[in-house]
Amino acid sequence: MSARIAILGGTFTPIHNGHRALLHSAFQTASHDGQGDGHVIVGLTAESLARETRSDPSHADQLGSYTDRAETLGNTLERISDAYPATWEIVKITDTFGPAATREDADALVVAPEGKAQQRAHELNDERLQRGYQPLEIHTSPFVVAEDGLRISSTRIRNGEINAQGRLLETDD
Repeated sequence: MSARIAILGGTFTPIHNGHRALLHSAFQTASHDGQGDGHVIVGLTAESLARETRSDPSHADQLGSYTDRAETLGNTLERISDAYPATWEIVKITDTFGPAATREDADALVVAPEGKAQQRAHELNDERLQRGYQPLEIHTSPFVVAEDGLRISSTRIRNGEINAQGRLLETDD
């Protein structure tokens, strides 16, 4: 056995407690079992892919530049990784499968519990099988909910409903 490699991906903007839970799940998955300390690969969505995958492509303009998002994500990974033996790296993803489809040595995919993410994980494993690779273990991180009991999401934060920790923001109603 070799060191475990866990992969996850997204736009990660703004980074919120749901993202942090996903990242912790990736580090726990990579740091568990196998030889060595494990490795986490975080695929960060390129601006071009963000435009392609948004239901409203204009929302991609609200995400910020890849460079700024990579810097913020790197800072978050530095803090989180202190609690785990696994190493990490950020890679730019320009297609919907990213390195999870092409890294034969990968072991696990860490995804959010939403249906779209689950469906994409299974499509990714189909792609891996077509390439002659083993399917990835699919690890699902739990939803993190805000004060109102609804899940924390970047969209809710951008809409001014909640902050990154899930606290409700005052409205002018």
